[in-house]
Amino acid sequence: MRIRISGIVIVFLSLLLSFGARAQKIIKVSEVSTLIQALRYAEQQADRSNDSLWIEIHIAPGVYWIDDPDDPTIRKASPGDWNPFGLKVRLNRTKLIGISGNPEDVVLACNRGQTQGAVGNFTMLYIEGSDIVAENITFGNYCNVDLEYKPNPQLSRKKRADAIVQAQLILCSGDNYFAKNCRFISRLNLCPFMGADRALFENCYFECTDDALCGTGIYKSCRFTFFSSKPFYGTSPQGAYFEDCDIHSKVHGTQYLTKVSDKVTLRNCRWTSDDPNLKIEWCKTPNPKDVCLMEGCTLNGNPLIVPPTPDIPMAVGTPTLSIMANSRIAEGRWSVDAYKPSDTREYNWRVSEQPSWAFGEGTDGAEGCFGLVQLVRGARLMYTGYSNEEYRNQTLVVKLSPCKSAGQGFGSATGQYLDLCLKFDTHTLNGYGLRFIRTPQYDRAVEVYLVQYSNGKISAISKPERCDLFKKGCMVTLKVVNTTLSATIENGEKRQTLITDNIELNIFGGVHIQHTGTVGAAATVIESIDTSYE
Repeated sequence: MRIRISGIVIVFLSLLLSFGARAQKIIKVSEVSTLIQALRYAEQQADRSNDSLWIEIHIAPGVYWIDDPDDPTIRKASPGDWNPFGLKVRLNRTKLIGISGNPEDVVLACNRGQTQGAVGNFTMLYIEGSDIVAENITFGNYCNVDLEYKPNPQLSRKKRADAIVQAQLILCSGDNYFAKNCRFISRLNLCPFMGADRALFENCYFECTDDALCGTGIYKSCRFTFFSSKPFYGTSPQGAYFEDCDIHSKVHGTQYLTKVSDKVTLRNCRWTSDDPNLKIEWCKTPNPKDVCLMEGCTLNGNPLIVPPTPDIPMAVGTPTLSIMANSRIAEGRWSVDAYKPSDTREYNWRVSEQPSWAFGEGTDGAEGCFGLVQLVRGARLMYTGYSNEEYRNQTLVVKLSPCKSAGQGFGSATGQYLDLCLKFDTHTLNGYGLRFIRTPQYDRAVEVYLVQYSNGKISAISKPERCDLFKKGCMVTLKVVNTTLSATIENGEKRQTLITDNIELNIFGGVHIQHTGTVGAAATVIESIDTSYE
């Protein structure tokens, strides 16, 4: 049965018995005009049908926008959701099939991501249900990737922005997902059928950066292009499995498989790389309990052998020690707490009552660095000077090692920043400082600018500048000399300086450090803090 949709697109819908046998009675659909309506129809039939019936949707060539790319409205998560979604559906025993046989001809698309058309990690589809099949389809989030539609170039579209942000495809809740001859295109947080109890991908193609692949997936005869070093955050207890796959790495240096230690198996896979000296490892700190195997694999045509476990037992590192909260402000003392600054009100997070700081080792980009690490959003440290002293000139030197290794510093551009302040009154929240903040403009750098606190209200007092130095070993020297505030940021031989000459004199001698970013792999290790006065 053929249904003409909007005069352009053809969609077939029929009910099938299990094992692929065609139902004796075909249910006709006469009012389907868009793919979304077809999915809604399938949702209604799934609710009414029994366990022996399948719904099959055949999709003709074209670009199908699950979310309107021309709508200027910023997408936000609905109440109860953790992400904004283009479409949420309940489907069971449903097949989505591109009828041309070429997945590049049938494209399901969106083009939004975190801070780029959305607040939160925009996700094209959320599917609740089991037994889902997709064939001959491209699923693409073209937020940071150009859509090039060869059958009809008029349907092509430029990416929304260059800076790579979390732009997701398909989250799901259920079991038994299968994709055959499909393409999954995005960059950060690709998420192809992420959340499925079991997912099988056969003869599929994937483009992605970090935190991208389905950790429960079996990948058979698939192709991959990795644009960064950690395509998995982690995998399932059973591990991800690759068989007879072709993987091209655009990473220079070391290509890891996972961000945290977890199980991965690769058999008879062929790696290629633009870097003739590329190293491939499981993760930065593999744990012997996570058995990883690589058999019959090659790298640029040469045999590739990656040990299944570390050559030596893992050293027992310094344990993470939580620091007891102490929000009481006292002269000559440090206060330790969490606080939500006034300029983060539009972002939906609350101050947690759990410990806000710990002493321990950083992860990823801060591996091997020890110091104070944030445990909650809004973690704050403040030193209060003595009230009987009039502090004149002050210097604050802080050594920082962000866990983010690419220079972006924080988890996303959602009001996530680190303020380092001096000449500060901890009672009234008055003083001056330097801000590192992630913005939508950059995915491998932060912006920096000087700030003034006035009774808790924060304003910029210098123009924002791009900073590529907010990485492991970043040294910051803040100085107030009379009415001049300066900040020097150093990393290795590179240096960046910001200056303003017209601040107001004050007699405060406090220090204020405020981190509003997410924690874990997005935290910052504060290795040392030193302040002095003249």
